[in-house]
Amino acid sequence: MLQLSNQAKLVRTLKFNKCVLTLICSLALIQAIVPKFAFSEDGSHTAEFLSHGVGARALGMGGAFVSIADDATAAYWNPAGLAKVEKNAFSIMYSDSFGAAEGGFLNKGIVEYNFVNYVHQFSGLGSIGISWIRLGVDDIPLTTFTDTNGNGLDDDFLELDGIPGKSENDGQYFEPPTVTGYFSNTDNALLVSYARKVSPKFSVGANYKFLKQSVFENAGSGGGLDVGFMAGPFAGFHIGGMLEDATGTQVRWDTSAAPTFTRSPRFRCGASYQRVLPVVGQVTVGADVQMNQEDLVQETESNGRLFRLGAEYWLLNVVAFRVGTESQKLALGAGLRLKMGEATMFADYAFNAHDIGNSQRISISGIF
Repeated sequence: MLQLSNQAKLVRTLKFNKCVLTLICSLALIQAIVPKFAFSEDGSHTAEFLSHGVGARALGMGGAFVSIADDATAAYWNPAGLAKVEKNAFSIMYSDSFGAAEGGFLNKGIVEYNFVNYVHQFSGLGSIGISWIRLGVDDIPLTTFTDTNGNGLDDDFLELDGIPGKSENDGQYFEPPTVTGYFSNTDNALLVSYARKVSPKFSVGANYKFLKQSVFENAGSGGGLDVGFMAGPFAGFHIGGMLEDATGTQVRWDTSAAPTFTRSPRFRCGASYQRVLPVVGQVTVGADVQMNQEDLVQETESNGRLFRLGAEYWLLNVVAFRVGTESQKLALGAGLRLKMGEATMFADYAFNAHDIGNSQRISISGIF
C-alpha cells in the first residue's frame, strides 16, 4: 500500500513538472516567433504607460512581484496570481509622479497615474477581474497669438511706426501668446483577467487589454494579450513568469496617415521566498528579471534586461515595511493591515526614485 502511495506521488510530481516545462517552453516559443511577424510599424515606447507598475505594495518592493502577486494587483503583475486570492478583492491606487512632494507632502506632480480594479472568485470556475489604468497630463494650456496691431499676421514684431513689416523703429519683441483653453494628454487601459488553479501548486492566467490613447485632437486605440503562470514547488518558495503583449499589442491612430504601432512581447520571470517568523510576523524576498527592455535600460552591459529586487516584512501581521530596487533606483514602502469582521483592509504607501523626479503612490485595497 505504501509503495502504491509513493508511486502515485511520483506520477503527480512528474505531471506537475511536465506541465510547468510545457508552459515555459510555450511562452519562450511565442516570444521567439511573434517579433518575426510583419507589423505595420514599431515604436520603442508604444503604450509605455503600461510599464509604470500598479499598487503601492508591489512598487514599494521595486516591482519584484511577478512570483509574489497574491492580491488584486496580480491582474497587472501576473494574472495567474489571481488564483491565489481566495476571496473577492479590490485595489485603488493614486500616483503622483515626477515632481511629487516639491513644496509640500503629496504636492501634485506633473503626471497623475491611477489604477482601480475588482476581482471576483467563482466557485469551480476560477478568478475573474476587471482593471482600469489611467495616466494623464491634465490642464495643458492651449495658446494662440493675438493680432494686437491688426495687420492680419500672428506672432510678428509690434509695428510702432504703422508700416507693415519689420523696421528699425518697431518694438523688438513678438506679440504675446494668449491662453484660449486647456486640454489633456491621456492613456487608458481596460484589463479583463482570468486565472485558474491547474493543481494546488500551479496556476495559469491571462489578460486581454483594451487601450485608448489621446493627444489633443487625435486618438489611438488597440488591444493585446498577456499570459502568465505561477508555481509553488516547495513550501514558501514560488516561481512565476509572464509574457506581456504575447501577440504584439497594436495601437492604431486616427491621424491622416493612420499609423499602427506595436508593443513587442516582453518576458518577465522571478522567484520569491516567504518565511513565517514565530510571534513577530513574516518576511518575503523576491527577485525578477524582465527581457527585451533595451529602450528603458541605460546600462549597455545589461543586454536589455531589467532587474528588480524587493523585500517585505510584516510586524505582527499589522504593519509592513518594504524596500526594493529597480535598475538601481531605490524604492521604499510601508503598509497597514486592519481586520474588519470577515474583511481585511490594507493601506499602503510607496516612494520611488526616478531621474526626472520622484514619485509617490498610495493604495487602498481589501479582501472580503
